[in-house]
Amino acid sequence: MPNNPKVSIIIPVFNAQAHIARAIESCTNQSLDSIEIIIVDDCGQDNSIAIAKDYAKRDDRICIVRNSKNLGTFGARIKGIKAARGEYLTFLDADDYLLAQTCKRVYDVAIESGADIVFFGMRFEPKTWKRVSPPVITKPLREEEILYEVFAHCATPPWHICAKLYKASHIARAINLLVAHMGEDTRLTMAEDVLKSFWICALAQKSVGIDDKLYVYCESTSSITRKIDFHTRDRKIADISRVINELDSLSNVPEVRANSAFLPAQKHTINILKSVIALEHRYDEQTNGGGGIICFSPYLRACIKSLAYHRKWQTYVRMMLAILTLGKIKL
Repeated sequence: MPNNPKVSIIIPVFNAQAHIARAIESCTNQSLDSIEIIIVDDCGQDNSIAIAKDYAKRDDRICIVRNSKNLGTFGARIKGIKAARGEYLTFLDADDYLLAQTCKRVYDVAIESGADIVFFGMRFEPKTWKRVSPPVITKPLREEEILYEVFAHCATPPWHICAKLYKASHIARAINLLVAHMGEDTRLTMAEDVLKSFWICALAQKSVGIDDKLYVYCESTSSITRKIDFHTRDRKIADISRVINELDSLSNVPEVRANSAFLPAQKHTINILKSVIALEHRYDEQTNGGGGIICFSPYLRACIKSLAYHRKWQTYVRMMLAILTLGKIKL
């Protein structure tokens, strides 16, 4: 393993045995050799880590760190950040993969520009109208421009933590302040990207971006975002509600509040999250066995309430399909 790797790739792992090999191989096959691959064991019950250990025996750039208990994606990524030794960091979900030139391409851009954040493109497998690739902010930005462009300006904000390269010193400062503000309970599964990215962008001095779609997001049928039972829905709503509260409390954090884009970014982000919560109720009739007349169904009521917070064309499409098919198609 290189003593001072140029890039650390952080992969949180929880019950990902079906895809972890693909994710790891996409890292070991990077054209940039000076990397480290940090796999964070978040205490799953399958063979994911056994698979990872087998790869680690053959490649000394792979380091496996273990949480003392299941912390969720938020806590697992923080663990990875603390373990990282790279000059720059990037994140990869265990279901996804990177193209072979990713680290070399974005590292060269980072060194040339001196940016705290390098944005790059993402594509979805399989392609679907329900997921739109967030815009890549390619123009060079400074200070408050970064927070404004990511969180206040875009209809589909590129606030995902993946598909970005971060200067290690910058992300360490942002995450340390975030953890100090949140306290010990950092367990989050849904919307944790939003919170981390808000802090990172609010404190960044410079960003650049490239259009290249180097990160491949693979839709997983086991993802929490695909489940519609009451228990899962309530967990998602609880996490998103907590993120809203955390964003609201940032008004009391001088380092973040000093950013002149803070208020519009905070307002826009909270409205989008409230819209997401409203949409989480669209399957109530399926989970409780009810239904009723389509025009008054929980599905359409949830969509309409969501639009009151944030207008998204996909929500209009959902409503149209539900009405035209008399409720048979609900996405």
